[in-house]
Amino acid sequence: MKKLAAALLFLLLVFAVAVAGARLSCAISCWMRPSHQDAHDWIHTQLGLTPQQEAGLDALEKSYHEKRLGFERGLARGNKDLAEAIRSDGGDSDRVHAAIGKIHSNMGELQMLTIGHVFQMKEILSPEQYQKLLNFTADALDNLNSRHGGE
Repeated sequence: MKKLAAALLFLLLVFAVAVAGARLSCAISCWMRPSHQDAHDWIHTQLGLTPQQEAGLDALEKSYHEKRLGFERGLARGNKDLAEAIRSDGGDSDRVHAAIGKIHSNMGELQMLTIGHVFQMKEILSPEQYQKLLNFTADALDNLNSRHGGE
C-alpha cells in the first residue's frame, strides 16, 4: 500500500512539473508536495479499499515502479548532461538544447506512463472510487496550476 501512496505522490509531482512548463523554480517547489503519509491516508479514508483491491493495486504498482525507475534514471542522466553542457559550453549551445530535449522527452514519457497507470486502476476500483481518484488528481493539478500563476 505504501507503494501506491508513493506512486500517487509521484503522479502529482510529475503533473506539477509538466504543468509548470518544466521551469526550474517550479520543479524545486513541486518536489515539496504532500508526504507519502498524506497520500496514504487519503487513499484509505477516501477510497475505502478492500483487501482484494489493495492486493490488485500492489500488483500494478510493481510493474509501474520498475518502469518509473527507468525514466527517473533518464531524468537524472539528462540533468547531469545539462549541468556538464552548461559548465563546458558556458552559455546557450546545441549541447544545452539537446540535454533539455532529453529531459523533456523523459518527463513526457514518464507522465504518459503515470497517467496510464492511474487509468489502469479503473479495472480494480469501483466506479465511485475511480471517480474520486480522478477528481483528486484533477483538483491537485488545479491547485498546482494556481500556485504557479495559472488561471
